[in-house]
Amino acid sequence: MKTWAKAEVSAGGERATLIVALGVTVLAALGFGGQAGAQDWREPLRQPEHDAALDRSGPDAGASRLAQTSMPQSEFDIPAQPLTSALTLFGRQSGLQVSVDGALVRTLSTAGVRGRMTADQALQRLLAGTGLTYSRAGDATIVIRALAEQDDDAALRLGPITVEGAAESAYGPVDGYKASRSATATKTDTLILDIPQSIQVVPREVIEDQKANSLSDVARNISNVQSSGTFGNRQEALRIRGFEQTAFATDGIPSNPFFGDQIFLDLANVERVEVLKGPASVLFGPSEVGGLVNLVTKQPLDEPYYAAEMTVGSFEFLRPTVDVSTPLNEDRSLRVRFNGAYQRNDSFRDFFIDSERIFAAAVGAWDISPDTRLTLNAQYAEQENQFDRGLVAVGDGVADIPDSRYLGERFSQVEAEQVRARYLLEHDFNSSWQLRSSFRFVAGDSLRFSADPRGVQADNRTLNRRALRQRDDFRDFRFQNDVIGEFATGFLDHKLLIGAEATRAERRVKFATGPLAPIDIFDPIYGAQPGPLGPAIINDYRIHVAGFYVQDQISIGEHWQLLVGGRFDYADFRSELSGSETNPSEQDFTPRVGLVYKPIQSVSLFAGYGESFEPVVGTTFDGSPFKPETGKQIEAGIKAEFMDNRLSATLAAFELTRQDVLTADPDNPGFSVQTGEQRSRGVELDIAGEILPGWRVIASGAYIDAEITEDNRFEPGNRINDVPDFSGSIWSTFEIQQGDFKGLGFGAGLFAVGQRDGDLANTFKVDGYVRTDATVFYSYNEHIEASLNIQNLFDVDYIEASRSRNEIYPGAPLTVLGTLSLRF
Repeated sequence: MKTWAKAEVSAGGERATLIVALGVTVLAALGFGGQAGAQDWREPLRQPEHDAALDRSGPDAGASRLAQTSMPQSEFDIPAQPLTSALTLFGRQSGLQVSVDGALVRTLSTAGVRGRMTADQALQRLLAGTGLTYSRAGDATIVIRALAEQDDDAALRLGPITVEGAAESAYGPVDGYKASRSATATKTDTLILDIPQSIQVVPREVIEDQKANSLSDVARNISNVQSSGTFGNRQEALRIRGFEQTAFATDGIPSNPFFGDQIFLDLANVERVEVLKGPASVLFGPSEVGGLVNLVTKQPLDEPYYAAEMTVGSFEFLRPTVDVSTPLNEDRSLRVRFNGAYQRNDSFRDFFIDSERIFAAAVGAWDISPDTRLTLNAQYAEQENQFDRGLVAVGDGVADIPDSRYLGERFSQVEAEQVRARYLLEHDFNSSWQLRSSFRFVAGDSLRFSADPRGVQADNRTLNRRALRQRDDFRDFRFQNDVIGEFATGFLDHKLLIGAEATRAERRVKFATGPLAPIDIFDPIYGAQPGPLGPAIINDYRIHVAGFYVQDQISIGEHWQLLVGGRFDYADFRSELSGSETNPSEQDFTPRVGLVYKPIQSVSLFAGYGESFEPVVGTTFDGSPFKPETGKQIEAGIKAEFMDNRLSATLAAFELTRQDVLTADPDNPGFSVQTGEQRSRGVELDIAGEILPGWRVIASGAYIDAEITEDNRFEPGNRINDVPDFSGSIWSTFEIQQGDFKGLGFGAGLFAVGQRDGDLANTFKVDGYVRTDATVFYSYNEHIEASLNIQNLFDVDYIEASRSRNEIYPGAPLTVLGTLSLRF
């Protein structure tokens, strides 16, 4: 069953509302992939007694009154941790509501409690040595207060609430820059410290402070993650630990690896962006080896919430957004939320048309019963852009032309639209077992008529081009059922996940090419029109995947945790390319194992091993279908939280190998064989959190050695293109907390990328760069905020991504954005 937790904490006159969604899961049949539901298998919380009078009979009255209720014993498992999160767990496990002033517990910790006992006994042990006691407000609400307090205090002024705690949920918002929990790595709500794999979270507050408008903007905050271009201004691609990622997950459901998203993903409804580094196939099936990017979306709130924002800026940038959430009935069992965005902008590139985007997302939540919940959401996106592959290489470097130089034509445009629909059904069988069933449908199409660059002639100034008209239509169906249960065997505590998944995806590509006059890259003359297009070529793709997976998170005493998992997939592919059909099938098993040692609760040492696989379309010279690409990773590191858990850090070392890569067939020109191998290894550091009240930071640093180790076309030892040896970032903001200037804040950041090779043949270099961003903002009150962001403050010329000699994406020059936000 799912319990909804809400805390209103009064501190310094400010009130923060945090909503924590909890849940649990169990399987029945082959089912539907979906948002990993919240995972804490506890008794439900009872409704508060709104008409109950507070007991103010003295500091010890709470204990005696609570004892007199003859409450039954419950099983408590609350490790040593900050008191705020410990009280949250107590509320879930006891079924009681706990009200507390955040200022009282912000710096306190507890030794925890474990065993079967009454709620009274458990709470006394949690509060031992803290200088706090408790009293009752009705039959089901506990008020925490200081021992010396006899009268009204901040906690008592809160009145009846639905639950306590400033604790974080893996499926909800993050308070500040530091996330403590994630479900991306395990499909369960798990402390990041307890995950034996590197995972980084960029919360909504970072996105808003930086005015990030794309996944590439977000990714620059994370070590060893960079932009990998946009496939002609159509969609995003990232590189994670040296390897490309084009299929991104939303609420734990990945896009099909064959197709990616084929559209820019809007961030208007995104609560947090999580990056799991390394193979993720054990839980998500066919996927790219570098890692998984998961967008966790906003969910309906218990309280009415209304927000509107307008951003205007350089290059005629215009972006209004709305965010509306409200309950639909008195008991708030029905809730809805809507996010919408419109964006229109010119470009620093010499485009002929403006880019335009429309985005809308609606989600509804229904608590059918205390044990059953249903979530429905739908999403629509539409975009129209100038098709653009950027600059080109000349000799051993990028052509010496302005970054604004456009090498296409007015007719070269691309448009796309996409719809998504999903349901998530969760049912709690008891306090330890839950079923989570989900289904998602995605459909979309895109149309492009483009001027494609085809290489610079020997004169080093004339660029050959061709015209291409292409239409893509695709559909994707994904079903998933998960069972999650918690139990003990002797001294071992288990959190078991059992899941089954079925996926069907289809894509049809119809394209035709024709001649197009070349263009002088130094003195372009526009207006060329395409010649007659050749006959249309139709390629059809289809993939069916059925997967079954098991994962066990095992706690061994207080210091050791073991994660083991495995997945078996059966995949059936069909591709019809120019009338030639192949229909291979593959079976694959992907294991994962990891170990965590926590000498103290705020430090964990981890090591892990995992594998991945990804389908490959096509055949060898003799007609044999290609087998899936495979990957494997070995990783070890340390995670820690500092400064009363306000600041977190992850230091990791890794080696990641991509195998069965397509490479040229030396005996049959025009065909490929799967003998290629690429490897990356490196060290990286990520830091995020709050140094002092109002002073927040997110930073990263990385070294990576990414190279080709085996290939028939490229020299072994060549660097993987667009992967810098060294990269790093730091972004920090400070907001004045009191006085006449309270609410005024400043921020600045540096984003550094080292020199890179521009293509796999290593024929040219791309210079490194350091970009500087800055912001100033002012919160007039809790309802009105204004901000000014300057991106690329010193107007540095730089290359953001290089895919080949004919596809090099320059970064934007100095850009100014002004934003006005209203929230009610």
